[in-house]
Amino acid sequence: MKLKKVILYCSIFFIVLPVLGVTSLIGYSYISHPKMLTPKLNQSDYFWIDEIGPLATAEGRQYPFVCTSTKFDLGQPIIDHDTPGGSAVFPELFGYPLLMLKPIGFSEDCSVFTKVDYFYFSKNKEKFFPFFSLRQHEDDIEYIENKGVTIPFIVRVERGTINRFMYSIAMLAPFKETLDSPKTLNNTAWNNKLMYKFQGGVGIGRYQGGFSLNKKHALHYASLKRGYAIAYSSGTRTSTHYNLKLAEETALMVKQHFIAVYGEPIYTVGIGASGGAVQQYVIGQNNPNIIDAAIPQASYSDMITQTINVGDCELLERYFDSEFQQNPLSYWSDWLNRITVQGVNASQTAKIDKWSRSPAPKPGASECVNGWRGTVPAVFNPKWTHSAYAKVMALFKFPENVVNNVKWTHWDDLQDVYQGEESKPIANSWDNVGIQYGLVALQNGEITKDLFLDLNACVGGWKHPSQMRKGDYPWDKTANEEQFDAWDQANMNLSLNCKNGEPAPRTEGDISIMNISYDSGHVFTGDINIPIIDVRWYLEPVLDMHHSRASFESRARIKASKGHNDNHIIWFTECSQLDLVTLDWDCNYDPTGNALDVIDEWLEMRNQPNRELAQRKPQGAVDTCIAADGTTLYSGSDAWDGILDDKPFGPCSEKFKIFSSSRMQAGADFKGDIFKCALMSIDEFSLANGYNAAFDDSEKQRLDKIFPSGVCDFSQPDVGLPLQKMVGR
Repeated sequence: MKLKKVILYCSIFFIVLPVLGVTSLIGYSYISHPKMLTPKLNQSDYFWIDEIGPLATAEGRQYPFVCTSTKFDLGQPIIDHDTPGGSAVFPELFGYPLLMLKPIGFSEDCSVFTKVDYFYFSKNKEKFFPFFSLRQHEDDIEYIENKGVTIPFIVRVERGTINRFMYSIAMLAPFKETLDSPKTLNNTAWNNKLMYKFQGGVGIGRYQGGFSLNKKHALHYASLKRGYAIAYSSGTRTSTHYNLKLAEETALMVKQHFIAVYGEPIYTVGIGASGGAVQQYVIGQNNPNIIDAAIPQASYSDMITQTINVGDCELLERYFDSEFQQNPLSYWSDWLNRITVQGVNASQTAKIDKWSRSPAPKPGASECVNGWRGTVPAVFNPKWTHSAYAKVMALFKFPENVVNNVKWTHWDDLQDVYQGEESKPIANSWDNVGIQYGLVALQNGEITKDLFLDLNACVGGWKHPSQMRKGDYPWDKTANEEQFDAWDQANMNLSLNCKNGEPAPRTEGDISIMNISYDSGHVFTGDINIPIIDVRWYLEPVLDMHHSRASFESRARIKASKGHNDNHIIWFTECSQLDLVTLDWDCNYDPTGNALDVIDEWLEMRNQPNRELAQRKPQGAVDTCIAADGTTLYSGSDAWDGILDDKPFGPCSEKFKIFSSSRMQAGADFKGDIFKCALMSIDEFSLANGYNAAFDDSEKQRLDKIFPSGVCDFSQPDVGLPLQKMVGR
C-alpha cells in the first residue's frame, strides 16, 4: 500500500509540476550538473553563506516571500524555521520534493548550498551546455583567443544565495583545477575585469525571482569571450522587484563576495536591457562603488517616472475607443491621429489577437496597446496580481489570511522605502491634475477646440489605490467574460455626462510619495559621472514598449544636471526583420561587444592626469547609428542633432524618427520627470497665448469646469521635488 502511494505521489509530481512550472514560480531548469560542493561549505573564505547576511534585519524582510531555488537547479532552500514562517520545505525522493506530503520545515531566508558547475559553449548550437570532458565535447566545443593563446570556451559557474536572492559568478576556466579553495582555482584566463549583468522585466516583489543561465544573462557570451568575469543575481532583475535600493544593496554584496573570493577587479562594467538599464542609470548615480561604466540596452531612465506616461495610456485609449464606438467616423478612428495626443507611435496595420475583443478600430494598434496594456493593474492596483502568486503561495503553505492581505503594487512592495502601514495600501505618485492632453496638437491645428475640450473633459483619472477593486475580465479571470474591460476602466474616475458639464475627475498624486521617490534615489536625476554607451535597437515600427525617446530623456537629464552630456554616448541599430502586421521582430546584429571594447578602452584611459572625462574618450566613444548588417551608417558628434536642440536634424536623427509622449504633447519638456506640475490660471495661460486660438465664453466656461484648479505651468519645477532639491532649479 505504501509503495502504491509513493508511485501515485511520484506520478502526480512528474505530471503536474512541469505544467505548473510553465506558468508559475516552480519547476526545474533544463540545465543541471551534479557537481555539488557540500563538503566545502564550511570554508568561510570561499562559500561564506552565513557571513554574507542581508544588511537589513530579518524583521525587516518581506513576508510572505516565496523561495524559487528548486526551479533553478539549486535544490530546496535550507530549513531555518520549524513552524510556518517562510516557504515550505518537503521530503524528497531522488532529489525531487514531494509536494503532496507534509512539510519537514520552512525557510524564510531562502538560502541554499553553494554549487559550482562547468559549462562549454557549443559552436554548433550556439548555446552553453554542461561540460564533462574535452573528449566528450571535442566536436562541438568552440575555441577562442585569450591572451594570445587558443583555449576551449569552458566556463566555471559558482551559484548560491546572497541577500535572499540567487547569485552566480561565471569565469573562463579552460584549464584543470581543483575546488579545494580559491587559491587552487586556475583563473589565468580571467582578464581581471568584472561585468555585472543586470536584467529587466517588471516585478512587484514577494519572491526570490528567476535565474537565467543563457548567453545573454548569467553566461553573457560577449563578456565571457573577452575574458570578463560575470556577476549576476535574481535580486538585480526588475522582473523580481523594482526596489532599486534593494537592488543596489544586493549588487554591492555580490560584488563584495566576488572581491573576497577572486580578488579586486581592475574595474566593473554594468550591462543589461530595459529594467537592467534602469538599474545601471540609477545605481550608477547613487553608489560609486558598484559599476565604473555602463552599457544600458533598450533603456529607460528609471521606472517611477516611466509610470507618468504609462498611466495616461489606457485613459486615452479608453476615450478614443469609446468615441469610435459611438461614431465609426470619429477623428480617433484613425490610429495615426492618436499620435497627436499620445505622442507614441501607432499603426493602421497591426493585428493583436490578444486584444481582438476590445472595441477599437481594426486593424491597428499603438505602443500603448502593444507595449503597455496591463501595466496599470500590475503596478497600480493593490488587489490585482497574477494568479500564479496565490497558487504558489498556497502550495508552499503560506497562511491564506497572510496572502490575502498582501497589497500588490510597486509602492506597497517598497513599504520600507515609502514608510507605509502594512494594513493600508500606499498612495502613489501618479498625478494628472492640470494636464491639458493634446495641447500641442491644438496649437499646431491638428485637432479642433471641440475635440480638445471633449478629450480633456472625459479622459478622467485613476482611483486612489484604497478604492480600487480587482477589475473585470480579463483582469479578474473569475469575472463574467461579457464584462470585458481591456482598459481596466472599472478603476478609473469617469463621468457619464463629461461632455455636458460634469467633467471626469482627475487624479491627485501624493506629494510625500513623490518626495520620497527623489530622496530614496528611485528617480534618475542625471547626476552620473561614469562613461555610458546607451545601446538601442530601433523598434518604433513594431510599437515595442522600449521606445527610443528614453535614451534622449536620460541625456536631457544628464545635461540639465551637469551642464553637458560628454559622458553619454548613444548607439542605435537597425533591425533586420520588422513585421508591421504581427509586430514580430528580429535584430540579428548586436553591437554590445563593440560597445564593451570601447568602454574597455575608455576606462583604460581614466588615469591620465589633468584630463576631464570628455577629453579621455577614445575615438569610438561617439554617437553612432548602425545598419542591420553591422555597418556604420554614421558616426559623429552631430549624429543626433535636432532632437534636444533647435539644430537641423543630424544624419541619425533623420534616419530614426523619435516619437513624443502624452506629457510632451501636453507641453512638458523632453526630460519626462515632472510628477506633478505647478498650476497657473486659465486666464494667465490664455494671456500668454498658450492656446494659439481664441475660446468664446461658452468654451471658456467649459475650460473652467475641466480645470478648476488651473492648468500646468511646465516652466516651473516639479511640485513633487523635495524643497532641498529645488535650490538652483
